[in-house]
Amino acid sequence: MAWYYLKISKNISVLLKEVKNISLIDRLEISFQVVPTNWNNQLAHINKYLVTCDFGFRDLITMTGDMCFSSLLKYRAALELSEIFESLDNLEKSIYYKSIGEKIKNSLEKTFANDQGMLIASTEISNQPDVWSTAFAVYINALDKDAKEKACIALTNAFKNGTLAMEGNIRHVLTTDDYSKTTAWEKSGVGKNIYQNGAYWGTPTGWVCYAIAQQDTILAHTLAKEYINYLRKTDFRLNKPINGGPFECIYPPTKYYQNPIYMTSVTCPYAAFKLLGFGSIG
Repeated sequence: MAWYYLKISKNISVLLKEVKNISLIDRLEISFQVVPTNWNNQLAHINKYLVTCDFGFRDLITMTGDMCFSSLLKYRAALELSEIFESLDNLEKSIYYKSIGEKIKNSLEKTFANDQGMLIASTEISNQPDVWSTAFAVYINALDKDAKEKACIALTNAFKNGTLAMEGNIRHVLTTDDYSKTTAWEKSGVGKNIYQNGAYWGTPTGWVCYAIAQQDTILAHTLAKEYINYLRKTDFRLNKPINGGPFECIYPPTKYYQNPIYMTSVTCPYAAFKLLGFGSIG
């Protein structure tokens, strides 16, 4: 948020503003440094003896080892901090954070990419191919050319095969990559096809559309249209008893619809659709 505000406003002085004797720029650095890290590669890391959450959209899934999605967030944050310090004419710290971002990027493929081009979620518990990480890595340009192409092909094929999406919403794990018949992830706090363990989410739809568009623009538009049709059908403003869309996540076969009027189910896809130039869908 600070990076985006600075980009739009050019108000550098806000970075030096203090609240309780701590400036905003110091708070940003502290926030970056508290991320548990594998210091050999700068990837976010969860120790099996102190298990915590990969990131907010997987708070009921247990993962350990190096983490893919949170490393992607750290990668983007490192580059943004580099730009912020450059705006403050602190070239030493600008170079420092840029080097962290580069080290993360150089570690992603060799740590997480499988033979099919998907990125696995983690390196220990729940080390399964991860749709969200794969799509987001493409979206933020965190992969080199060959790895990016393989990732886009993998997601495109998954959409064609029907293992990726339902009504335009996206699963964390492809249905073909479920850990077992009873759970999508290796270790989950909820049952299969519920919440983060196999339900379908709107938040990553735009990232997936963006990745597919690198291979097949028409197919990406098809996915986007499916999602827009779902939003229209479930729109809470229609005042139908079962409507609460946009929902957080869904599993229509069991009439599972979680958390109504969930805003990242609109804001995240919208940003990607706008980037793709999908101005009119449906």
